[in-house]
Amino acid sequence: MNHAVQTIICLIISAVLLSSCEDDRLKIDVSTIGVDTRLERADLLWKDMSPIGFRESHPRYLTQYKDVYTHYIQDVLRLGNVNDSNLYASIREFTKHPDFEQVYKEVELIFPESDDFESELDDAWKHYSYYFPEAAVPYQFACVCGFNNPLIMTESGIGLCMEMYLGDKCRFYNYLQLPVYLRHRMTPKHLVPWMMKAWLETEFVQENKSPSLLEDIVQAGKIFFCMDAIFPLVEDSIKIGYTSTEMTWARDHERFVWAHFVDNELLFETNIGVVGKFTNDGPFTVDLVKESPSRMGYFIGWQMVREYMSRQESVDLPKLMATDAQEILNKSKYKP
Repeated sequence: MNHAVQTIICLIISAVLLSSCEDDRLKIDVSTIGVDTRLERADLLWKDMSPIGFRESHPRYLTQYKDVYTHYIQDVLRLGNVNDSNLYASIREFTKHPDFEQVYKEVELIFPESDDFESELDDAWKHYSYYFPEAAVPYQFACVCGFNNPLIMTESGIGLCMEMYLGDKCRFYNYLQLPVYLRHRMTPKHLVPWMMKAWLETEFVQENKSPSLLEDIVQAGKIFFCMDAIFPLVEDSIKIGYTSTEMTWARDHERFVWAHFVDNELLFETNIGVVGKFTNDGPFTVDLVKESPSRMGYFIGWQMVREYMSRQESVDLPKLMATDAQEILNKSKYKP
């Protein structure tokens, strides 16, 4: 084989290996775990429904999807109370609006078949149930939310807002003038991982209302490590929402950003303005160069938690989530 070709193949293999978490302990068999991840499209079920059909189906949706269905109607779409006698008319107006007819068509184009999508959901929730056996899998449905939310999160359920994951070149995002840094993560590949990220963040809320930079980035690092475990084959760039160029920058400059934290004694800073510079979303990380991706503090916290978990005998995610940030810093021996 030509030497140049061998070199190219080696570089490709290395890139693949670096694209997702390399902890072999996360390669588990979840095929025997049973979860119910049947996915209905609430908006499409409404689309051609007659008044009689709605009266028959609406109570079932309220029972089946509980608070997430109620929240979808009342708070996201703002169509009225779920018990309102005029609700059907409001839903009919929404589903027949010309603008949303176009949105529906685009969603059907990007998500033509549900089998692959449901398989991805199924695998994610099986992994979740493996690591959190005491936790309930939430009710979930897919829907169109009028570009109001990427996800609907309640205590018992999740609404997947499909129009927010149509790809970074989606014409609707141009019309809405959405920031480029957001569009990069508004793709079909991001939908299930970012749904799980949002669910984990609601399940494991930062207890300290005024966390230090260390506490904030370690909390995020814990969430990202959970995503490593639940999505062992998904690229790191998808999990954190970076482009490939941003991912390369983050890896290449990890030790410099860490040195910036240490040299400027920022780890125990609790000023929300200072902490936010390294954790807020945006086109880049404030206080770093404009070539940097946003949330570099979270990237650092993720790598610290990975180092910590590599030193543990087993992958115990509930135990990880209960572990103090200072202990993770000390025992990780993190030094990029």
